[in-house]
Amino acid sequence: MKYEFIKQHEYLFPIEKMCRCLKVGPSGYYKWKNSPICNRSLLKEKMKQQITSIYFMSKQRYGSPGITFELNSLGYKISRITVAKYMGSWV
Repeated sequence: MKYEFIKQHEYLFPIEKMCRCLKVGPSGYYKWKNSPICNRSLLKEKMKQQITSIYFMSKQRYGSPGITFELNSLGYKISRITVAKYMGSWV
């Protein structure tokens, strides 16, 4: 959370000063910023995009059970609870 704040405001303020104010090390921030995105995060983002796509293609009528059925028929293995969790992050 602190690193996200620093990244969003790095063009306004010096990074070292923000790190000092937020009590984090600059080396930790740079390590976080340059770290590669893991496969799990990529899969999660892909699933969220698929859920959003199906939701709007159904004219916003499908809930988590309908979207789960569509995803499973497309070959994705995901539970209704996970779909509901991802949909809950929209609110």
